[in-house]
Amino acid sequence: MEIFKKNSFILGGALAAFVPVVLYFGLSELVLLLSKKFTNGIPLIQEHNIILVSVFLNMIIFTGYIHKSPYDKTGRGVMIITFIYTAIYFVWRFRQFMD
Repeated sequence: MEIFKKNSFILGGALAAFVPVVLYFGLSELVLLLSKKFTNGIPLIQEHNIILVSVFLNMIIFTGYIHKSPYDKTGRGVMIITFIYTAIYFVWRFRQFMD
């Protein structure tokens, strides 16, 4: 896994952009499966909460990179993309409340 040991803003941005998408689909499928099994299809967790958890888990990646001194650029890339995703999430939720 030599690619993850680079100090690159692009690597951080790519990780931060890719991981929440994968987590979202994984968590959505898990919630769907558990909802069918335990509540006859009534969602256990709302979609907006799954999105928020997926974006929040980027902080684990951020913490891992920012605390290692040669990887500060990668950590910054993760942080910026996470902030962008968070801003998009809040704009999306605000628009839902306004409708």
